[in-house]
Amino acid sequence: MIKKILHIIVFSGLLTGIVTAMGFSLNSNMDKTSQGLEVSVASRSGNYFIDEGDIKNILVQRFDTLEGMRIDPILLQKINEAVNNIPFVSRAEVYRTINGELRVNALLRDPLARVVNSNNQSFYIDTEGYMFPLSDKYTARVMMITGSIRTDYSAGANIAGIKVGVEEFSPPGLFELASYIHGDNFWRAFTDHIIMLPNGKFELVPKNGAHIIEFGEANDIGEKFSRLMAFYRNGLSQVGWDHYNRLNLEFNNQIICSK
Repeated sequence: MIKKILHIIVFSGLLTGIVTAMGFSLNSNMDKTSQGLEVSVASRSGNYFIDEGDIKNILVQRFDTLEGMRIDPILLQKINEAVNNIPFVSRAEVYRTINGELRVNALLRDPLARVVNSNNQSFYIDTEGYMFPLSDKYTARVMMITGSIRTDYSAGANIAGIKVGVEEFSPPGLFELASYIHGDNFWRAFTDHIIMLPNGKFELVPKNGAHIIEFGEANDIGEKFSRLMAFYRNGLSQVGWDHYNRLNLEFNNQIICSK
């Protein structure tokens, strides 16, 4: 029993010492002034709308200078918010190293499509549905979306809430259709343009421009594309890509072709 009590006392003493040392180390680290700023920018899709230098310039303009400053938790949080509020940034982490260096790791947004609305405003939507602006530095090679899109651009707004024509979209809709195309290697390479009609229906324009695909509403998306693929393999392969001007997918189990 006495031996067990001694073990508890020794363990408690060690734990207290570790906590005290950690607290001292943390306070010491917070007292250090910034020894430099290191920025890392990553893009899963290879679309670099901004680079490390751009983020550094934004932070310098916002906070004057970070070199030699005492980076306390409040300032660290403000820097983190500033980086995460950059429209091209999907998410970021900001932290200090043990030697006092300030580090920023930023992950950029992955563009899904470029939108031109009815007011001729042009912007991107990312793969999570968020709007973000065009870049003077880089242009992403993604499909276009145009037509009866009445909602104005608002940085950080999500396309799930935009109104197109007279009705608000609810899934499945514009984002779901664009996401399906983007997620399939063939349809992503094939599709150049989505046109939103005033009645809530869609038209697709292939990159070869051979015909217009009347997709209808954004329902049964997978089934419609499967039907279209079968027609391409078994129908158009016999008569040629430019034999028809329009292909209509609106009706179940059939494709209506017109010249």
